[in-house]
Amino acid sequence: MTNKLKFTIIIFFLLLLGFIAFMNYSEFKNLDELRSDYPDLPEEVYAYRRDGMVVWSIRLFLQFLIPFLLLTTGIAQKLSKKLTYGKGLFLSGVYYGLAIFIIIFLINLPLNFYSSFYLRHKYGLSNQNIWRWLELNLKSFALNDLVITIFLWLPYLLIYKSPKTWWILLGIAFIPIIIFMVYISPMVIDPIYNKYTSIEDERLGQEISSLLRKADIEDADIFMVDKSKDTKTMNAYMTGIGKSKRIVLWDTTIENLDEDEVLSITAHEIGHYVKGHIIKSIGFSILGTFVLFYLVYKTSSWIMDNSGRSFGFSNIYNYASLPLLILVLNLYLFLGNPITNLVSRLMETEADAYEISLTEDRRSAISAMEKLYVQSLGLPRPSKLYKIWYHSHPTLEERVFFYRTHPIDLDYKLLKIPFLDKK
Repeated sequence: MTNKLKFTIIIFFLLLLGFIAFMNYSEFKNLDELRSDYPDLPEEVYAYRRDGMVVWSIRLFLQFLIPFLLLTTGIAQKLSKKLTYGKGLFLSGVYYGLAIFIIIFLINLPLNFYSSFYLRHKYGLSNQNIWRWLELNLKSFALNDLVITIFLWLPYLLIYKSPKTWWILLGIAFIPIIIFMVYISPMVIDPIYNKYTSIEDERLGQEISSLLRKADIEDADIFMVDKSKDTKTMNAYMTGIGKSKRIVLWDTTIENLDEDEVLSITAHEIGHYVKGHIIKSIGFSILGTFVLFYLVYKTSSWIMDNSGRSFGFSNIYNYASLPLLILVLNLYLFLGNPITNLVSRLMETEADAYEISLTEDRRSAISAMEKLYVQSLGLPRPSKLYKIWYHSHPTLEERVFFYRTHPIDLDYKLLKIPFLDKK
């Protein structure tokens, strides 16, 4: 390993630790400011945030440490030799991918248990029993990591056949995959985790159908999902394209909000579809995939050139390079968070504007949003750095202010008289 690579690795981990330390400082300083601005905010909100920051810090560090150790200890190369010799391209990918992903899964399992089971029960946010929690984690592993192992041969074949242009070919291969997943996920993937029930014939479903007709997307299906067996928090979303598009309401949302508040949240989700956010997200994902693969190609090649066979292999097309590719992927996904979340926040704001134009009901929009945050022990605002890096939505403060002050969109074709907030 060259001195240049050693120096880069040392600087990277120092910067990572510095980022974690500064993020924690910013968040804890923000909590102190919130105590002054919101004296009635329950103490459990602050405690939940502090515990959450501990989990975030450990998870972010492990995200890079695990693949780094797999590389530098020689485990990656030893597993590759043991599991891939004489197996052929496909089976080698399956065996080796399974081994690496199982190692990562098991190392992260205690932290996942602490964050998504213990803490959520501690703060009264979960209804899961341990078996349900384990079921969801195993299903997630099967649907994500196992599927990747089945197709792991493809990128390695492209890397071997086209060492300088594989990132372009892989990006092209991902285009139909991205579109296909958006289309089939609502109908095939989502029901694996939860039960979806049509509510189109119920009173609430009829009210939502009325909103859909006003928005000219009356062919969208309306479903309730049984999230109450997992969580006490609330949510709703619109997903799918073409015949697969649907409005999905968590049953907790229906149970804890009044009808006008549910309709406001639904109008927000309709706004995402009407404003083309699903299609735009597909386009953004495709473009981002090409950029991501190019950066992975350049960075992994540079690392290999400077590794001096210190990892036990000298070619990216060796399956032993999988931890290296994971490491570099994690790096650029992490660095890309501010851009991804900025785009997401802009879309959320546009959907908020559509929401109050469609319903003409500012008060329900505000009260629904406040209840969502109260129920989930959310903060009125995070620190500026955390918002930039991790917030896919505007803060509660920003959304309430927006709902109260943003003018109704007079270009909305069915709006006759703007709603005037008398507050």
